[in-house]
Amino acid sequence: MASLRLQNLNKIYDNNVQAVFDFNMDIEDGEFIVLVGPSGCGKSTTLRMIAGLEDISSGTLLIDGEDVTQKPPKDRDIAMVFQNYALYAHMTIYENMAFSLTLRHEDPNVIHEKVLAAAEILGLTDQLNKKPRQLSGGQRQRVAMGRAIVRTPKVFLFDEPLSNLDAKLRGATRREILLLHKRLGATMIYVTHDQTEALTLADRIVCMSMGYVQQIGTPLELYDTPANLFVASFIGLPPMNFFDCTVKDGVLTGDGFTVVLTDEEKKLLAGHEGKVITLGVRPENIVHGNGIKLSVNLNENLGQTTLVHGTIGGHKATAKFREWAEYKPGDVVEVAFERKHFFDKETTNAIR
Repeated sequence: MASLRLQNLNKIYDNNVQAVFDFNMDIEDGEFIVLVGPSGCGKSTTLRMIAGLEDISSGTLLIDGEDVTQKPPKDRDIAMVFQNYALYAHMTIYENMAFSLTLRHEDPNVIHEKVLAAAEILGLTDQLNKKPRQLSGGQRQRVAMGRAIVRTPKVFLFDEPLSNLDAKLRGATRREILLLHKRLGATMIYVTHDQTEALTLADRIVCMSMGYVQQIGTPLELYDTPANLFVASFIGLPPMNFFDCTVKDGVLTGDGFTVVLTDEEKKLLAGHEGKVITLGVRPENIVHGNGIKLSVNLNENLGQTTLVHGTIGGHKATAKFREWAEYKPGDVVEVAFERKHFFDKETTNAIR
């Protein structure tokens, strides 16, 4: 496998539109990195620059310490799995998986061993004589992964590989990819707009917006200590609630509610006395309590949990209670904020 170093990568297209700004990251051998963000944030462009499918406008890409910035894709020893599978319809599954090795004129016996080994890993042994049209979407995606595995590349790249699958298949295939990573110990870089995939798969997540890296960290770091409002709003389902509040004399005053700060929170916000800040509270951190009134608009039962949507003062808010509840529109529930995040109103950066 391999380590990667991305140094000041930029992508500027011929029409002077810049898709990626100054991307910097060191990826360790065997790491599973997930690039996540909304459509158009630059994550797929970054992946394609690593693959060599997009030219790097400026910056340097190193794989195992070797500068490959100007090298063509075939010389980077990288395998890419696309969202549309990219299988050859007229070939059998065996032929699809063996194709890249056949092009390299490898020994037929070696090809046979590699294909059978990959098929065993992916549960495709009994599908090898079929054509792609005879397989389900999940099976076809496994074939695409098998085609990458047989090459034993230095780096695996995944470009939204689950986006064409239904919800049940996405979950099953996501688990297969995670098991595959653990089994191969491979360096993998994975692009998705789905934060569930990011949180469950990644050793580290790169959260991007409008071509810029917003935060790099473990899933827990992005979830529990988001660097700014964008990361806080993008990571977590349902998304974090936000309230504009004024800091004064150890109390946060919002529209229709007040919150008494702890001593630790007072120290944290000491430099914001008299200013308006943004208070962030995750739905699961809005709990039954006293002092804050949540006016219910909608109740969603999810089995062991219930999402309660409504308003707190003039702000929309969602609470995620850890029980089955049956509130009706117009009900008022008294709540408290169990865990709070604070953001600078002007810079949108977290206050730490």
